[in-house]
Amino acid sequence: MLKKNTVNCFVGVFLFLVISIQKIYSQDKIVEKEINVDSYRIFLTYNDNAFFTGSLEIFDKYNNSVFYADSFYTQYNSDTVIDLNAEGSRELILDLSTGATMYDYNMFLIFDLSKKYIEPFEIHNAQIVTGIDEQPKIESEVRLSPNYLGAGYAYSLKYEDGKMILETDPSESKVLKSLDMKERDILEQIEGYDSETDECSEESQVQVYYEAYITQKKILGQESKGWKFFDSHYKCKDKKRVKEDLKKIVYENSKYISDPLNYKFSKLKN
Repeated sequence: MLKKNTVNCFVGVFLFLVISIQKIYSQDKIVEKEINVDSYRIFLTYNDNAFFTGSLEIFDKYNNSVFYADSFYTQYNSDTVIDLNAEGSRELILDLSTGATMYDYNMFLIFDLSKKYIEPFEIHNAQIVTGIDEQPKIESEVRLSPNYLGAGYAYSLKYEDGKMILETDPSESKVLKSLDMKERDILEQIEGYDSETDECSEESQVQVYYEAYITQKKILGQESKGWKFFDSHYKCKDKKRVKEDLKKIVYENSKYISDPLNYKFSKLKN
C-alpha cells in the first residue's frame, strides 16, 4: 500500500504537469509571414494558439501602407498568384483558416493588384479549380445546419469586369456542371435519415436535404427538377407549409450568392 506522503507526491507531480501543459498551450505563439508579389509586400501576423487574431498589411513599392485589417482570420494556409480573368494581369489569392466552426473552415481573400485601390474579395469554404475550363474558377461550398446531416450545396464563381460573378449556365462551365447533385444520392441520404428518425415528427430536420437539393438545382438552372423531386418524395402532412417555407429559403440562398456585393471583403462593408 502506498504511503500518504507518496500519494501526495504523485498528486503534486501530476498537478504540476497539468499546470505546465496549460501554460504552454496558453502562451502566445506569434507567427509572421511575408509575401512579395509584383511591387507589393504582404505581411501576415497571427497567434497560432488563438482564434481570429490574424492581421494583414500590404505595402506598395513606396513603402506606403495601402491595406490593413486585423482580427479576422485564424491561420495562414497558402498563397497563390494566378490570372483569374485571363487578361494578362495576376491576382493574389490568400487561403486563410477560420477554424471556428464546421460550417466555415477557410476563407479566400482575392486581391487584384492591378487596381488603383486595394479592395479584396472574400469567399468562404473556397478552392481554386483550374485545368477544367479555360478560365480558373473559384468553387465554394455551403454547409447547412445541422452539420451531422451532411447536407449542403456548392457553386462556382468567375472573376469578370472587376467582380466575382456567379456562374449559372452549365453548358458554358464544366466546373458548374460538375457540381450537379444526383437524385439517387440525396434520396439515399433521406432514406438513411428516415431509418433512424421519423421524418414526419416535429423534431425532424429532413427538409434540410430538400433545401440542399432544390438550391443546387436552382444554381444549375434546373429548379423545376428540384421541386419535382420534392413533390414526389416528401410524404408528410405539412407538405404545403414546408414547400412554402422552402420556396422562401431557396430564393434567399440564390439571391445571396448571386449578388457580387456579397463577395466584397466584410471589413469593407462596415
